Amino acid sequence: MNFVLRRFVQWVKSLPGTRGHRMLWLPRSASDYMLRMRGAQHYKHEIPSPPPVLIWSIFSAVTSFISIMTLGLIHKYGSAIHNHNLPFAIAPAGASAVLIFAVPASPLAQPRNVIIGHIIAAVVGTFAHALFLHVEDSLRWLSGALAVSVSIGLMGLTNCYHPPAGATAFIGGYFGPDIERVGWWYPLFPVLPVALIMVGIGLILNNMCRVYPVYWFTPVHVRRPHDSIEAGAKTEDAETGPESNASNAENDVNDETGNEMEAEMAWLRARVRELERETHVLHHDHRISQIQTAIPDIA
Repeated sequence: MNFVLRRFVQWVKSLPGTRGHRMLWLPRSASDYMLRMRGAQHYKHEIPSPPPVLIWSIFSAVTSFISIMTLGLIHKYGSAIHNHNLPFAIAPAGASAVLIFAVPASPLAQPRNVIIGHIIAAVVGTFAHALFLHVEDSLRWLSGALAVSVSIGLMGLTNCYHPPAGATAFIGGYFGPDIERVGWWYPLFPVLPVALIMVGIGLILNNMCRVYPVYWFTPVHVRRPHDSIEAGAKTEDAETGPESNASNAENDVNDETGNEMEAEMAWLRARVRELERETHVLHHDHRISQIQTAIPDIA
């Protein structure tokens, strides 16, 4: 068994995305793991590259299974839920699991979008259902369409797009038999607890391989080191103004000249290495010829 585990670890270390004997996507320590939960904008270290596709696909499948399994267990064994026959494991949770556990770096998978998006959709769905409650059945189908469309508009205004929330609004607008039992409590139960549980499990599990979330409430662009350099260069260019166009042009010429010189130096260094190898080979061949020549003399 230990032999199999050692071979598996060696195989994982040989995959792309590893460096030496260190799997770069793993947390460096317990404190690093906790720091990742604050969000990528507060993460002090360089954002690690994602794990290989095979590892991440397996990891996403396992973590999504754990999240939906947790909702199912709560729905099955929660005493209040079971006694009052209330809904809990709603269908939009499955769609949210795809975003949270498969593409956690997406803006659509951030806690702000997941929680607020679902709440907006649930509130709108509840109002749409109440609006069409006394309308004849031939027009009742409009409630779901109205709920989804208004939810999308409000999510756009609040910058909280979360595609699975469209299903939350649709379910609320039509109000099936399960949802009718909770009525106006639909946004607070089961939508809010489900959203919080999904985000909480995403925090615990995703940070084993990635940095999640990218942000909590305020959307930000997480700068990489080269992004900061480019941004600084653009800022300096903007501050100089039109009066320094001549000096900028001269600097561009100097940069091009410097780049050409660097390219020539790189070619020269490569040529020197080739000559060194050729010299080593020639020296080796010369020594072999000397030994072959000396053999008959010895004999």
